[in-house]
Amino acid sequence: MNKALNLLGLACRARKTSTGETCMHAVTSRKACVVFLATDASDRTKDKVLHTCNSCGVPCVNEFSSLEISSAIGSYGRMMISVNDAGFAKQILNCLK
Repeated sequence: MNKALNLLGLACRARKTSTGETCMHAVTSRKACVVFLATDASDRTKDKVLHTCNSCGVPCVNEFSSLEISSAIGSYGRMMISVNDAGFAKQILNCLK
């Protein structure tokens, strides 16, 4: 598994993440530092999340499927998740470069 996904799982276990509508609320309230969006999410979801992330200045990672994201965090059927800790987000973005 990718090191970025391992860090995402660690951030989830540290309770520094949000999923679903809570994720969108974290983005709009400027608490989210990075958002993971599944590649197999619907076009409407992708448009909504990408537009919100761009307008709020939050990086959005669209490289992993929902299965990869779900297995990394240990929860089934997750299409998006935000990391709400700057330290974790910095490490994750460095792994993706």
